[in-house]
Amino acid sequence: MKSKFHILILALLVAMIAGTTGCKTYMKLKHGMAVPAEETPESLISFLEKHKFPAGDLYMFSDSTSYYRLMKNTVYMKHFLSHMIFDRNGLLLQRDTAECQWAGSDAIRALDPSAACSYWPGFTLDQILPFIKPFGRKEASWSTEKNPDFTIIVTWGKFLGQYNYRLFDLEKAVRENKTAAIRVVWLNIDIQQSWHVTEQQKLRIK
Repeated sequence: MKSKFHILILALLVAMIAGTTGCKTYMKLKHGMAVPAEETPESLISFLEKHKFPAGDLYMFSDSTSYYRLMKNTVYMKHFLSHMIFDRNGLLLQRDTAECQWAGSDAIRALDPSAACSYWPGFTLDQILPFIKPFGRKEASWSTEKNPDFTIIVTWGKFLGQYNYRLFDLEKAVRENKTAAIRVVWLNIDIQQSWHVTEQQKLRIK
């Protein structure tokens, strides 16, 4: 039986897709979404390999407390199912609000460390880093890439189904940018079995 949490998440996804200006063409993507299920690092890696998605620089939330902390942050939720771009000082860049929430390839290809930027007040990269940890078969390059010009955090989830193609497609834009040193963090938003989250705890996302 679907929990209230699962119904809430699916309703949220549909509402976000339907209500975003310029994004009505993405309504069809909701059909590839599934009822969220608890996952393991192994199941996520298998999913990525099956669909030939990037399998490096994978991160997940450290625990359920970290997960719920960010899910209740209004700035983070405005970028949910999308990406966040931070400059080398950890400041969050503002996106063009006239653009589709899920658009981003053109902006990423155009990132230039010498260009003037507008920033989102009250949210920095340090408000995410303490709450996530790496996983996967490949060693995350977070510690080896020193002081990148930009860090892009892309949120993805197995339960999003085909919508993940839109998210992981941003990797091409990163490779095509020859001006800036860009670090990408693929942040998973599936609930982990190891958290042993109860149905009552899941409802806390409200």
